[in-house]
Amino acid sequence: MVDIVICDDEVILRNGLKSWVERSGLPLRVSGTAGNGLQALELIARQKPFIALMDINMPGMAGLDVIEEVQKRGIGTRFIIISGHDEFQYARRACHLNVVDYLLKPIDREELMELLKKVLEQIRKEQLTQKVFVEKEDTTKEKILGYIQENFTKQQFSLGELADAFHLSQSYVTRLIKQETGSSFSELLTRMRIDRAVSLLVQSPDMKLVEIAERTGFASQHYFSRVFKEKVGFSPADYRQYIRKSAQKERDP
Repeated sequence: MVDIVICDDEVILRNGLKSWVERSGLPLRVSGTAGNGLQALELIARQKPFIALMDINMPGMAGLDVIEEVQKRGIGTRFIIISGHDEFQYARRACHLNVVDYLLKPIDREELMELLKKVLEQIRKEQLTQKVFVEKEDTTKEKILGYIQENFTKQQFSLGELADAFHLSQSYVTRLIKQETGSSFSELLTRMRIDRAVSLLVQSPDMKLVEIAERTGFASQHYFSRVFKEKVGFSPADYRQYIRKSAQKERDP
């Protein structure tokens, strides 16, 4: 269901519009009503409805001022203006505020229903587009992380190479990686390299440190040792010694 609010200072009209919407058979739910501009602003800020029927001339705060304030707050409510005045100045300002449409009192029920159907169709299309975008973005994230997994041991592997491989900007790739892992590209790369180095130190006790550095993508043994100690708390040599001593204790009775 799509939430809609009705904001008009005329009680009879407000209740009539509510009844029309509830009996329309459309997937709409009246989530609130307001009788003045300040109530309307509070209601919309709280409910964040998809649609609002908004009277222009209300006490407390004019309808167009409410719309302007709502948009300043980044709330994406779609507004249908209701007015008893067919004045160009109102229509022009409404257009500048990206109002969906402008209905004159007395409201024609069929005209309102057709307009609501139009807005609902726009919402449906936008949600479908957003869903497709999210699914595509999720797939892109998986591919990016897979590419990193395949290439993180390369010494010259860079964010630029990664972005070029997917024909994306570096900032966009950075954002996707951050969303998925909570880390920047460089942080993720370092973590993966250190994890691989730990595995090699444990599984290959005779492998030279310079070879481990090369196999994990570090430019030199010195840089590898410095980063390893910073992240693990031991130098690679000390960590290997610690593993050996731990294994010996397990073997000794």
